[in-house]
Amino acid sequence: MLRFVPELAREKPPVVVLCGVDGRAGTEIVECLLERGGNRWAVISNHTDGPEFAAAAVERVAGQMVPHAIGCLCCVTRSGLVSSLRRLYARRAQGEIDFDQVLIETLPDADPAPVMQTLLNNALVTEYFRLDSVVTVLPDAGTDALVGARHGGKQLALADRIVLDPGALDTPGTRACLQRLSPSAGRVFSDRPILARTLLGAGLEARLLNHDLGHWLASPHYHDRDRLDGGLHGFAVEFAHALDWDAMHGWLNAGTQTNGDIMYRTKGAIRVEGMDGTVILNGVQHVFQPPQQVPGTTVDRSRLLFITADLDRAAVETSLRDDLPQFLRLSRERADRAARSAADPSIPF
Repeated sequence: MLRFVPELAREKPPVVVLCGVDGRAGTEIVECLLERGGNRWAVISNHTDGPEFAAAAVERVAGQMVPHAIGCLCCVTRSGLVSSLRRLYARRAQGEIDFDQVLIETLPDADPAPVMQTLLNNALVTEYFRLDSVVTVLPDAGTDALVGARHGGKQLALADRIVLDPGALDTPGTRACLQRLSPSAGRVFSDRPILARTLLGAGLEARLLNHDLGHWLASPHYHDRDRLDGGLHGFAVEFAHALDWDAMHGWLNAGTQTNGDIMYRTKGAIRVEGMDGTVILNGVQHVFQPPQQVPGTTVDRSRLLFITADLDRAAVETSLRDDLPQFLRLSRERADRAARSAADPSIPF
């Protein structure tokens, strides 16, 4: 478990992941950001033949940005995204370029999960960058075009910010769809002169630096709901008492092994028995950022937020009721064996 260190978080440039199903609309947002936010951006684009961007540096990645790889260094280093991020950092460290933040422009209708996973738990990347906002651009055709695409609903459900045309919110259908699929995402008009600033600041580290954990967790938006739309579910569960970390870790690990592919997003702020501060969980499908302990912070109760596909609130709450006590029993048995072994070294652990 890592301890959150504000000074280290401030040193890492934030990364914005830009999604959508309309490539032209996404490129227009990139150009708008650079025009209004200056050239302090670096851009990584999945469009190999796209326009020239007035950014500090532009990297182009051909083909789909590969999923996060665990345990295989050769596979990780072959990722075009990882290589591009490392090149940007090296050039910045050597004084060749200077930028404050990075924007990753994905292909139309791309799954945002692999990029998010790489930014959460790839040691070659997380040492130097931090995931900030996931931004979904609403196409001119409206929410129907986005939800009807292969990954459009997922893009909306995972979004921290949604960029839309100024007139789009005046459509009742659009407003209702966004409320169903992405109730906690901030909605940003594409013509705002401060567009760059409105897209940044939604990531975990940014919220922790601003002492704004509640807005990152967003659990009140999902407290009394379950089904979102299109087979997606979003719900929050709470625990009034402090939790045993080994038991919670075991339960969550078992759950991701079984259902990791449909656990699109997992967030948590946990009160842990015998531990100072809150423990933060931050996951995308089966990949989690290393849990972070935030000393000196307190929450009145533990909260877990899930955004899933075809996995509803009832199934998760049943597992918590039936399975979590079993992991707690195993945890306490391990602790008892460790205590006996420490008292009498002749007893095997």
